[in-house]
Amino acid sequence: MSSRVLLLSCFALVFTLSHSLVAQTCNPGSADPSVTICMPQSGDALDSPIHLQIATNDSSQVDRLQVWYNGVKRWENPVSSADFFLATGNGGPYRITALAHDVSGRWFQSSVNINVIGQIYVCTQPQTANQSPRSVVICQPADGEIHFSPVHLTWNALAAPGEQPTSVQIFLDGKSVFQTPPALSNGFPLPATSLPMAIGRHRISIQAYDSQGAFKSTIYMNVNKIYQGCAPPTVLPDMVVCSLTDGQTVNGVITVKAAAAASTGILRFVEILDGVQVLNTSHAWLDNGLSVAPGPHTLILKATTNSGAHLQKTFNVTSQ
Repeated sequence: MSSRVLLLSCFALVFTLSHSLVAQTCNPGSADPSVTICMPQSGDALDSPIHLQIATNDSSQVDRLQVWYNGVKRWENPVSSADFFLATGNGGPYRITALAHDVSGRWFQSSVNINVIGQIYVCTQPQTANQSPRSVVICQPADGEIHFSPVHLTWNALAAPGEQPTSVQIFLDGKSVFQTPPALSNGFPLPATSLPMAIGRHRISIQAYDSQGAFKSTIYMNVNKIYQGCAPPTVLPDMVVCSLTDGQTVNGVITVKAAAAASTGILRFVEILDGVQVLNTSHAWLDNGLSVAPGPHTLILKATTNSGAHLQKTFNVTSQ
């Protein structure tokens, strides 16, 4: 995990040197009503997350602004303009549409076509360029983002001058679900993690600590579907398995879908089939299939929290 973060950090540095973004004012068009996308521009080849600058012109009041990627709504907020970063999730061609609504009931839109050439999973320099001491910038997800679960989170915590944060903690709907330390990589707090979330609207707060106490940032986002694993347990620490029951009969493949959660986060998730470890992941979810011969089998799922607690569920399965 540590080498992955280091690699991504180096990639982010290369990005900031070769793809610098200059802050600018997004001026709306003269048509009434109209939406103007100042950034990105059609034909751009960019790394994700995409820097979006959007303005509207309307004789009525704009009460809602949406962003759609390739026909899928990915962001919505009750604003008339926006300047933020929104990840794509994949590379390739993207049609970005900004859709506005006003109090008179009118909908109007504008679109640009770009090409996504890479993905960055940590904060980039343009996202943190104007960050103040004793603040947290949540780089992903964006406030108002609509995304599937698991959700990738990355942040930058800046302590008081001359200090480093002593700890960073993630709260999901008021409940602690990750904390550094003890979640460390070679002694350094991780600047990113991915967490399973239930379908619905969520309040995400990332809180850091220094010698003066706590400071935090909060965003709201919507999870629209479970893409991998399950919705996480509601009581922590615990593990949820949504694809298996003890004593189940299968046809040659054991489908494993699970999620684990704890106040400090999940360090490791392991699958043991008939006494042999077949999977070891740092994710807080499982989503895979295990091919098995006809007959009885025992599958053990083990999760270890970042504070060292152990969670386990055992399933006796028969394959036809």
